[in-house]
Amino acid sequence: MSNSLLENKHLHMTHLTRDVLIKAIVAEEMKGFNGEDYFKSLKDAYHKWEHQSSDVLCKKYNSINSTNITVEILDP
Repeated sequence: MSNSLLENKHLHMTHLTRDVLIKAIVAEEMKGFNGEDYFKSLKDAYHKWEHQSSDVLCKKYNSINSTNITVEILDP
């Protein structure tokens, strides 16, 4: 199977929503974070990203994953 077919199959299997982007961004921010305040930091990170625009979420997700996700392809 060629790479383009694999990438295409992956894109069709993944339903990209704001929630998926938020979870991916928060997971990246929380990598390697240890400490007493873990749960507070996790809550704060979710709160921060839940209130960002879809455009900002796409830009951050793209910077983390080297992708080119746009608001137009997000599922409702």
